[in-house]
Amino acid sequence: MTETKPLYDPPTVVGIFMHQARRFGDKKLSMAKKRGAWETKTWRQALESLPSGVMGLFALGFEKGDTVGIAGRTRVEWSEADMTILAAGGVTVGLYPSASLWEMTHVVSHSGLQICFVEDEALLDKLLAVRDKTGLPKKMVLFDPMTKPLPPDVITLETFINCGKQAYNDDPARFENIWRFVRPSDTATIAYTSGTTGPPKGAVITHANLYHTVMNATKMHHYDESDFGMAFLPLTHMLQRMTVYAAMHLGIMGAYAESIDKLVENFQELRPTVQVSVPQIFDRIYNRVRQMLDSGSPLKRRIFQWAVDVGRKTATCRHQNQSLPFFAALKHAVAHRLVFSKIHNIFGGRVKYLLCGGAPMPMYLLDFFDAVGLLILEGYGLTETVAPVSVNRAERFKFGTVGQLIPGMEARIAADGELLLRGKGLFQGYYKDPEATAAAIDADGWFHTGDIGVIDKDGFLTITDRKKDLIVTAGGKNIAPQNIENLLRTLPLISQIMVYGDRRKYLTALITLNESELKIFAGRENLAEIEPAALTDHQKVRQAVSDHVQAVNSRLAPYEQIKRFTILPRDFSEEAGELTPTLKIRRLEIIKRYGDKIESLYGE
Repeated sequence: MTETKPLYDPPTVVGIFMHQARRFGDKKLSMAKKRGAWETKTWRQALESLPSGVMGLFALGFEKGDTVGIAGRTRVEWSEADMTILAAGGVTVGLYPSASLWEMTHVVSHSGLQICFVEDEALLDKLLAVRDKTGLPKKMVLFDPMTKPLPPDVITLETFINCGKQAYNDDPARFENIWRFVRPSDTATIAYTSGTTGPPKGAVITHANLYHTVMNATKMHHYDESDFGMAFLPLTHMLQRMTVYAAMHLGIMGAYAESIDKLVENFQELRPTVQVSVPQIFDRIYNRVRQMLDSGSPLKRRIFQWAVDVGRKTATCRHQNQSLPFFAALKHAVAHRLVFSKIHNIFGGRVKYLLCGGAPMPMYLLDFFDAVGLLILEGYGLTETVAPVSVNRAERFKFGTVGQLIPGMEARIAADGELLLRGKGLFQGYYKDPEATAAAIDADGWFHTGDIGVIDKDGFLTITDRKKDLIVTAGGKNIAPQNIENLLRTLPLISQIMVYGDRRKYLTALITLNESELKIFAGRENLAEIEPAALTDHQKVRQAVSDHVQAVNSRLAPYEQIKRFTILPRDFSEEAGELTPTLKIRRLEIIKRYGDKIESLYGE
């Protein structure tokens, strides 16, 4: 069977951008807030500035195939630097700003970074410390101005662009030859995994991998050029970066949020129509709604609960595109006017549906947002799969699953329950790690994801746990902790859970509390005067958690039940090394840090 002719020539990320930039011209490409006002950039402006960036890299001694780093939060300059690197034939290596000095040193040294774009003075100090240890990166380009003199081999972004502009003016034809020489088989990025169990591994991803995924993932939903979304997840992570590439292909304008803290404010200013997010953001918005509700009158709380009940009853008809009976439609219209519209307005009021990935979405959040008319569609993917593997669609979804496979992706479940994947979107292997590559990709090309999953008769995939996280009890029972953790997290008061019990007689759990929900609970139980740190030990708090644990236990097999738990005085955090930059718990680190508390749960 002959393959369909590629839509873009060449079929690379750079090919997509160059084609669309020439096609769209003065159409708006992106928005970012500068000096307190939203500024837009057109496709033409981005196209005209690209040659200066590419030639600026060569002026710094860059050669095709070199790795180039970007250390910074999600902002328009990150994406512009990424396209500059790709158009030059380089390999983008993202560095999480929150990474520890050890992790950053590992990534810089392992990838052999020669040049790095750096956001600000604080991150520059971190990279300079890395350079003192490793000699890399040799050259750095700083996005934001410094308050002190620039260190050796560090230049401002303005200087970088001016050098490149001069080089381009001296030889304009060279730029065209450079970007057209980028091949689909060339490595586009080395994306380092979050490192939940050890040093981050670098997934080698080619232009062909990115191109294939963009072409196929965008077929799963109905977009048009009038759609609009915001970027706020880390661009170092493949999920957000893929949405930027997909938006280029679809011709969708995107905005770069000021920060996570200002996300809701930015939603309300710019009013996106489609939005990719992670469960933590929906949880934050849900808690915001609950806080507003708890500060309201008893009448408002009753109206709210009535409206949500109406929404749940009418959701089935809405999903099946069936007309509501007259009185049901009337109730729903009143509920929308009084309650739902206010929640929609948190997102700006124009959202058609919301996409969610990165971690399992608690069922209570899916149910709540669905009841108020905001459909959240979960998807699944990994760094090694260039993000999307499967996704629910607005016209075909099942809550609790991560949807159906995108076109071009194959899947099967191994005898031990592990999900295996194969397709053109899969990475090429781990950089400088043939042993890890051989362990991950078998002789038939199947990638062993390490996730335990099931596929139902309709092709919907459900992920139940990580294979390496499976607990084998002293009685020989195999238990998936993530499933139990997800059930326990349905109590809004609970933030994080880590279930433990490998080679033990029974399961235990470390539990952290949601600070916002704890304040609400304290107000409701007349405990507001107690210090937050002391609340975690309060008998009423412990009883509320215990009641929920027992309720969850009643739904589990005896060997899956939590026999003992402890509530920790603070939440797990990325800064403390207990969460990855993508907010997954680092089990080994938590076990090491709280080993004494775990042991106490097994004492007499």
